[in-house]
Amino acid sequence: MNIVGIIAEYNPFHQGHAFHLEQARRLSKADYVIVAMSGSYVQRGVPAMFDKYTRAKAALLSGADLILELPLHIATASAEYFACGAVRLLSDTGVVTDLCFGSECGMLPPLADIAKLLSEEPASYQKALKQALRLGKTYPKARAQALGQCGFSKIPPDLLDSPNNLLAVEYLKALQKLPSTIRPHTLKRTGVSYHGQQLSSQTAASATGIRQALLESRGFFTDAIKVQLPFSEIYEPYEGRTPMTEDAFSLLLLERLRRDPSEHFASCFDVPEALSNRIRSCLEDFRSFSQFTDLVKTRNFTRTAVSRALLHILLQIRTCEPANLIRVLGFRKSAEPLLKELSTKASLPLVTTPSDRRLPADWLYADRLYESVRSLLQDCPFQEESRRKMLVV
Repeated sequence: MNIVGIIAEYNPFHQGHAFHLEQARRLSKADYVIVAMSGSYVQRGVPAMFDKYTRAKAALLSGADLILELPLHIATASAEYFACGAVRLLSDTGVVTDLCFGSECGMLPPLADIAKLLSEEPASYQKALKQALRLGKTYPKARAQALGQCGFSKIPPDLLDSPNNLLAVEYLKALQKLPSTIRPHTLKRTGVSYHGQQLSSQTAASATGIRQALLESRGFFTDAIKVQLPFSEIYEPYEGRTPMTEDAFSLLLLERLRRDPSEHFASCFDVPEALSNRIRSCLEDFRSFSQFTDLVKTRNFTRTAVSRALLHILLQIRTCEPANLIRVLGFRKSAEPLLKELSTKASLPLVTTPSDRRLPADWLYADRLYESVRSLLQDCPFQEESRRKMLVV
């Protein structure tokens, strides 16, 4: 039995994701597709615009067979930790045989070669990297220069500047480090670029573009937005409601930052002391979550890195350990044999209900905080996480 794994956020699930699901099944000749999906918060260090159950349902209706939730600390981590944690979770299922991910490159060999070198970090690479950094180059440019000096001169210097290429390399590194027998496949990204904001009925839009369009339409799903969303009717509860962004958490973040001394910031995961000090020094000029992120960012601390750090401080995320359980968000009725296989072969406990006491308290707290803010922002009923049921479609 072939089972292909996909790592995703689906924020929201769009036509490009549906194409990826279809092609992942084809490339791997899979009998089933398992998706490891972020929950209430995503890797950019912000809350998901749409709740995890809505996103999971869209994926299941579009061909995914089973949705697992990525643990909070993995879902909100930088690329290396995100990829490593997600790949390990899929490996711990004991059933995943293949992994399919998108990339701007669309070719596995160059990505695998770079992953091997970055995983091993030979002395020649470390020396070249340090020299480039000492010359004042940013880390991405220093890394590209070091790779060129280590025999990768024919690879485009901006290859790792592309978000999907970078994640692809991290997935491959994770597979090598485990080590894992999972077979990797990559699918060339088509349609609008990762950060592209244009919407067209002729081209698959990016999640970034769809979110931006919803912000501009103040939460109304225009025809241009609906055409990008398979089963768009499942988003009806969001129609005309204020879109969820990090700024809905502004007062909560400010209260946390003012309550804790700066040394407590540095105790949170991925918050180095220099960034902790900068956050404290800029605090008097705090106006909102997004404004403060822009204010704190520097050449050494990107906007995404700052946003992740602020979210980790808000949610008090202090470590990024491997998953210690497998949480199932939902599955297709036709995939019941897969769920049974998972229950017997997984090397971690299987959790199928949010009321399970094995779920970490910080994970449940973060979900309740998300739902509390969403219910107030969008004037909708509060959904108690521990009372939710596993999705079955």
